[in-house]
Parts: sequence; C-alpha cells; structure tokens
Amino acid sequence: NDPPTGISLSNNSVAENEPLDTLVGTLSVFDPEKLQIVKVTAGKHSLFLMNDGSLWSMGDNSSGQLGDGTTDNRTKPIRVVESGVIGIAAGVNHSLFVKVDGSLWAMGQNSSGQLGNGSSENSLTPQKIVDESVILVAAGGSHSLFIKDDGSLWTMGSNGSGQLGDGTTKKRTQPVMIESAGVAKVAAKGSHSLYIKSDGSLWTMGSNSNGQNGDGTKTKRSTPVKIRESGVIGIAAGASHSLFVTEEGSLWAMGRNSSGQLGDGTFDDRLEPVLIRDAGVVF
Repeated sequence: NDPPTGISLSNNSVAENEPLDTLVGTLSVFDPEKLQIVKVTAGKHSLFLMNDGSLWSMGDNSSGQLGDGTTDNRTKPIRVVESGVIGIAAGVNHSLFVKVDGSLWAMGQNSSGQLGNGSSENSLTPQKIVDESVILVAAGGSHSLFIKDDGSLWTMGSNGSGQLGDGTTKKRTQPVMIESAGVAKVAAKGSHSLYIKSDGSLWTMGSNSNGQNGDGTKTKRSTPVKIRESGVIGIAAGASHSLFVTEEGSLWAMGRNSSGQLGDGTFDDRLEPVLIRDAGVVF
C-alpha cells in the first residue's frame, strides 16, 4: 500500500496495517497541525479514530475483530481504514464503524448475528452492512445498534435478554427497526441497551438482573421501557449498570453496585435511578 499523504511519525511514513511504534509522545494531541486521537472504544480489543478519519486497532483478534484479515493478536496499533471514518464502537469480540458517507461497516465475531450481514460467520475484514444514512453506532456484548439520520433506531445480534427491543428473545442476523423516528443517542454493554429520544426521554431494554434498566424491577425487558420523561442528554452503559446525565448537569446511576460502581456510597444494587451528583457533570 502507498503511504497516505500528510502522516509522518519520526520522519517515517505509515503504511496500512503497519504497527504504530510510539504513539504517545510521537503524536502531539495538542498540536492541531498534527494527528489527534478523537475517539476511542474497547472490548477485549481496542479501537481508536484519528482526526484524519483513519481507524486503528490493537489487542485480541481471535474473531477477526481488528479487521486486518487475520486472527493474530496485535500488541501495537495497526491501521485498518485509511480515511473517512467518523464513528466507532466495540463489542466484546466485534467492531463497528461508520464512514462519512453514512455507510456502516462491521467485523469480528458474528455467532449471534451481531455484524448484521445475514449470516453467523465471523468476518476478518470490514463488511459493509448499510449503504447510507447511519449517523451513530453502539455495541453491547454481542449485539449492535445504530441510528439513521431520520432518527430511526435499528438493532441486530444476540437477544436472549430482549436487548434488541423487538419484543422477542430471538437473535437477529440482519438489522431490525425498533423506533421509526426521534432517537438521538444510543448506548449498550453486556446484554442491555439504552437510548435517548429527541425530547430528552430515556428508554431502556434487555437484561435487568441487577436493575440496570432502572424500572424498579429485575425483570428483563424485550421492548423499550421509558425511565425518564425528559431532560436526559447523555448515557453510558456498563456490563450490568447504567448512568445518565441530565441537562442540569446531574448524574444518575442504576443497576449493579457490588464494587461501588454506582458511586452512591454503598455496595447495594439500585433498581431505580439514584442521584450521584446534583450538578456540574458534562457529557
């Protein structure tokens, strides 16, 4: 592969799939004239996105989730896509990315159909799943979600706990639409999913064994449940807990708390949202 223009590391050009030896210290994240890391995500592997639109990966590659055409683990970052990437997400063993043209791509483990290509075969290289209109993407343990520019929400993959929100517990090997419009943000981890609508309402679905859906029960949900009516601007999901930020800057948490991950001063699971910070949190 010909090296891309405008990329220089210690006066050496970087070819596609070539290890990046000394990322920290070689690339200044404060110098706008040089490359900057703009997004990161991780499962058993790691992905990062540079401000030139290039996608890099490293770590576990047993299912091809690094997208380099092999199953070799990588101890140094390799470039998988040269340019045009604007969004990334990592499941446990699969990876997703969105290009500037709105296309959605996936690679890695596919035993539950989480790549959304209609099969259950792993893919060692990126496969195009959707041609256009995708703006946001998220990944749970073995499921995937994305939002289109019309505000519709789509899901695929593992669904044993109802995390796809389609009213069933059947895995889906192709994307299924959950909401036709109005979805603004999405997050997932483990076997549950969260999303925010444009009116600021918060919705959850999937596994709820520790109360991570925040609906006051431990009942898994195969259809979305509204948790907050309005005011939510940011969301994040852990393996069995969830967090959200409101427009006032307050931070709320729910779900598993065995290690104190909710931050409420206890080790007690919370089946409903509990206030952690009343102001000052930005997202």
